[in-house]
Amino acid sequence: MTKYNYTITDADGKKKNGTIDAPSKDAALQSIRTIDNIVLSVTEESESKWWVFGRPSMSTVERMMFVKNLSTMIEVGITISESLMILKEQTKKASLKRMYDDILEMVNSGQSLAGSLRKYDNNFSELFINMIETGEASGNLGDVLKYLDLQLEKDYELRKKVVSALVYPCIIILITVLMAIGIVVFIMPKITKIFKQFEAKLPLPTQFLIDFSDFLTQKPFIALLIFSVSIGFTVFILKLKALKPFWTKVLIHMPLFGNIVISANVARFTRTINSLIKSSLPITEAMTITRNMLDNILYKDALKEVGDKIEQGGKVGDSLEKFEKLFPPMCTKMISLGERTGTLETTTGKVADLYEKDVDTKTRNLSTAMEPMLLVLMAALVGGIAISIILPIYQLPNLIKR
Repeated sequence: MTKYNYTITDADGKKKNGTIDAPSKDAALQSIRTIDNIVLSVTEESESKWWVFGRPSMSTVERMMFVKNLSTMIEVGITISESLMILKEQTKKASLKRMYDDILEMVNSGQSLAGSLRKYDNNFSELFINMIETGEASGNLGDVLKYLDLQLEKDYELRKKVVSALVYPCIIILITVLMAIGIVVFIMPKITKIFKQFEAKLPLPTQFLIDFSDFLTQKPFIALLIFSVSIGFTVFILKLKALKPFWTKVLIHMPLFGNIVISANVARFTRTINSLIKSSLPITEAMTITRNMLDNILYKDALKEVGDKIEQGGKVGDSLEKFEKLFPPMCTKMISLGERTGTLETTTGKVADLYEKDVDTKTRNLSTAMEPMLLVLMAALVGGIAISIILPIYQLPNLIKR
């Protein structure tokens, strides 16, 4: 729906201004035009006008609380309009208050909650809107909101576990790099003066380190520019759409991380399918929504092919078996069993629980598994710099005797 501003004259010739939500300008004209008034103008309201001071944006936690609170209020008999008013009063963000006002206005004008939320698809995903739409159509919105609450909570926990697992290695690597730069920038120049006094021929690693130190200390702005350009270029290459499948394959085949990525994607896939099946969505539509929910391009492509086969009469489990690397046999066999026994809803929930626990176990053990590799990295970087400094020091006694 789009918001339109209009100006009309009534039967007495007085001008009146107002706004209306309509799918098109023609629909807005039909709604406004009556025998008693004359439409002077109808123009689309620019959303940027009131988003200049803050585009309405919800964090993951705020989105979870929105669903949780809405579910609770509807369960105790509070209407959707009253629930939205309460949610508006609870929020402190001005942009979110305006968003709630707009949604409330659309709901009060007769639009569905799902249709009203669709305008803010930057906050509410396709999964979110489709589940609410199904709940409204079936008259089972309270239960659907509970399923959605569980889905968002599990998805949030899954992402948090994966991110938490990466924090420790990243901190260790950052500290190691900072230590190395500190040695090169602050310690190396003092030692370099000693070497230059004797005009000694230095080992290649030492000479490289001295040249690098001189470059950082004498031309810091150029060094910073090169570093910034390198970071920017790396980010550009990693985000390049054409290379996404390649980087995804590299990530999946990486030791330690690959298995976590696979388990996390399988957990999200089965949890999302489970929530959508509980909401009474057809399996073909559920597969499409799930595909759009996943970020991994390999899983997106696989689920597109699976969805096409299902539309032709194929089974979910049988279609997934082709992608053994992405969907482990345990997952496909359990889904096939659920299809044969008519318990797909229960089975997908159990598979999701299984792989969520698997991600939890693997992420908790990741730090322990990576410690040897991190120690080797630290030894190679800091130890290499130390050896480069120590090597020419052994030559100093011979140089002093000359």
